[in-house]
Amino acid sequence: MYLSGGLDNDMKVKQELLRYAAYLCFCLWSIPSGVIAQQQIDFSGHIVKYDSTFAGIGPKVYVLPPPKTAEELLDDRYAEKEIDSAVVVEYVSRMKYYHRLEMTGNGSISAKKYMPLTDTQTASIEGKLLLEADQAAQYENVGLLADIENRLAMEYIAAGAVDLAIEFFEKAMKAKEEQGSMGDWEIVVHNLAVTYESLAQLDKAFVLYQQLYDRAVKTRNNSRQAQAMMELALIKAKRGFSSEAEQDIIRKVVPLFRRARNEAGRASAYRTLADIYTLQHKYPEAQWFLVQAKSIVDRDGIAEQLPEIIFNLAETKKNSGNPRVAIEEYKIADDLARKDHIMGMQLAIQDALGNLYHQAGDYSGAALALNRYDMLKNMLFRGEGGLVDN
Repeated sequence: MYLSGGLDNDMKVKQELLRYAAYLCFCLWSIPSGVIAQQQIDFSGHIVKYDSTFAGIGPKVYVLPPPKTAEELLDDRYAEKEIDSAVVVEYVSRMKYYHRLEMTGNGSISAKKYMPLTDTQTASIEGKLLLEADQAAQYENVGLLADIENRLAMEYIAAGAVDLAIEFFEKAMKAKEEQGSMGDWEIVVHNLAVTYESLAQLDKAFVLYQQLYDRAVKTRNNSRQAQAMMELALIKAKRGFSSEAEQDIIRKVVPLFRRARNEAGRASAYRTLADIYTLQHKYPEAQWFLVQAKSIVDRDGIAEQLPEIIFNLAETKKNSGNPRVAIEEYKIADDLARKDHIMGMQLAIQDALGNLYHQAGDYSGAALALNRYDMLKNMLFRGEGGLVDN
């Protein structure tokens, strides 16, 4: 009897243990569908259909981070913009040298220096000029051919094909000299010097500018003396002799332009002096001389210099830590650049405006500037080998 009672007790204990184990399994099984599921509820509100009590078969719900805000997406786009910034900066720099180039002849060439971008894309300026060059060669019009070659070289500068530019400048220079058209010859020599300067081949540029200065002294042409000396001063500044360059412009170039009553030249001298101070990061001094140049330009209606002056004023304000004023002046420069179809300047302005707006937390302004920047960039750089006039 004792043995039988012990067995009964053992059986009862085992049954209790089995019931407890079954209960524990049930509890553990129910946790994912209840407590754990409750922990995965999306508190961001982006999941609109989710039943935390559902305990059937199916995939688990993973709560992902919320989508990026418009501001965060814009931050990403500005970060991406830095990738192609080197290409854009190089283009804008190249076009600044293009602005200093001059055409020869009496305006008989059909392609103007500045044209709407849509016109340049309809028919390549290079193609038009090459066709005109063939026609001039057929009629043995050496002077016109040289004018076209000079103009074609300018387009190659705009396209970054500097070797071709040098080749055609040299052809035009030789033809003008053989014809005895020394005024045009001086223009082409100047263009070739600017080209070497853009390549940082300052020795070659200095030699050519010196030739122009010596000839101007020989012919007693005050304006041309001043122009050549001004270019020489800029080369000196780029070589590191800024103080000498400043004195040359203040004590020699400006008086020569005054003597010649050349106010456009005097405004250019002040602009060049501002460039020299900018090279030294002396922005207040640069700004002061730009203001002097603007007063001359406004008074005498020298409209062709105004876009560059306003743009450079905006640049000095930005670099000297006055972004609000810089933004307003960039806007004025943009209006002028659009009017004159100066595409490189427009691109640089939208680049600068976008960065200033973005830094200030003005996401609306930054977005508009970035969209315009992207549009201009795509227009200018789309296709391969296409020349785009500025």
